Amino acid sequence: MNVLLGITGSIAAYKSLELVRLLKKEGADVKVMLTQSALHFVTPLSCQTLSGNEIFKEQFMLTEGIKHLTLADWADIFVIAPASANIIGKAASGIGDDLLSTTLLSFQKAILFVPAMDEGMWQNKIVQKNVHELKREGVHFLEPSSGLLASGKVGKGRFPRCSLVYKKMLIVLEKTDSLQGTKFLVTGGRTEEDIDSVRVITNRSSGMMAVELLETVVCREGEVKGILGEVNVPLPEEMEIMRVRTSHEMLKVLRENVSWCHCLIMAAAVGDYKPRSRHSTKVHTEKIHCELHKNKDILKEVNKHKGKRVYVGFSLEDTIDQKRARKKLQAKKLDIIVVNPVQAIGSNHVSAHILTKGGRITQIGKATKARLANKILDECMHVLGKKKR
Repeated sequence: MNVLLGITGSIAAYKSLELVRLLKKEGADVKVMLTQSALHFVTPLSCQTLSGNEIFKEQFMLTEGIKHLTLADWADIFVIAPASANIIGKAASGIGDDLLSTTLLSFQKAILFVPAMDEGMWQNKIVQKNVHELKREGVHFLEPSSGLLASGKVGKGRFPRCSLVYKKMLIVLEKTDSLQGTKFLVTGGRTEEDIDSVRVITNRSSGMMAVELLETVVCREGEVKGILGEVNVPLPEEMEIMRVRTSHEMLKVLRENVSWCHCLIMAAAVGDYKPRSRHSTKVHTEKIHCELHKNKDILKEVNKHKGKRVYVGFSLEDTIDQKRARKKLQAKKLDIIVVNPVQAIGSNHVSAHILTKGGRITQIGKATKARLANKILDECMHVLGKKKR
């Protein structure tokens, strides 16, 4: 993958150096283009050292080739990160008065803007109009995150995590369908059931699959909310996440939010069993007698809210068992069920089967959970489209 990275004048420009490092680690060839304003925040030397390539900043250089044309021919994708309000305005107006803006005018392949600026600038009506115009022309955007800004205020305008930028780049290059206008509610992680005031019964689910789903929805321009139990992975900051601990808490939050979504994806590993009774204080005896009974089936409990919503469940088994999965799909009134082996727990790779109520089976060979997330979302849109018809 040949990546042309444009860096503009933003306090977040230093984060582009981390992006260059990540892209190189993933095997990409990166060439960096700097605006004059970007030189106030990063140096050509740092960009050249990390990219291993010549840095481009002058419109008129006495070197071979017309740079805004030769670089446009070389690159597979042009990523402007961070993208200032100024470069967004230039691009929307067709202005080419420096190397970066003229290259944008001549670039005929995928373009991705990653804006970073103060919330007031990002929410400015003219900036939003420019963003809308560029999107209409086929330009891609990864919207800024919310959090503490350089001004000291808290709001939307932060440069997104570099791993999310990379994921967005892959989705753009693969020309994956947009999820715009579709709302997803994703559960993930593991629940805990109390034995006493300290000890719990739980499972080994890491929450990785749910995080991949959340991030993929964001990168594909859908709307998403997460309901997450205990997890072993960092949580994304780009979407609304509600934290729970027990299966009872998860069911309560699910009931409060399921009517919001078009698709419910139950990637959470809800405990199948829970103690019949809980000790109110920590037990100090040599033995604890703990009688377990079957926990409530959360999916069955929220079926009354289903309507035309698409429900997706998971079946984690020692080995892929399509027959058992089909029974679960029917018993829980699911539209889609994902069958994966226990080896998937905590691993970034998985071999899974996706079964639909209509009888279609998709076998996913060994693939990343990011790829599986895309396949699941594609199936959701397929089933949702059939229900709308």
